[in-house]
Amino acid sequence: MDLSAINLDQPRPAYRIIADAIADEIRAGRIKAGQRIPSARAIADGAGVSLRTADAALRVLREAGLTVSVHGLGTFVAEDVGPDADD
Repeated sequence: MDLSAINLDQPRPAYRIIADAIADEIRAGRIKAGQRIPSARAIADGAGVSLRTADAALRVLREAGLTVSVHGLGTFVAEDVGPDADD
């Protein structure tokens, strides 16, 4: 996923734009169940945002049930995510 291609020039918070972009990739099947997604640091660096903003985006995905975090391993797409998953 090319995080630098995310258009942050929208009237919504950057963390929400990033979370929605990643959620769209998951729902479209471009990021598969069980696949690791970028770390907060990688999101921050790739999208040009603060680590705090990247952490907030990951939290939105986790709270929506789209991802699961495994301490020490990273964040992964949840196994039961389908195209109809809510955010």
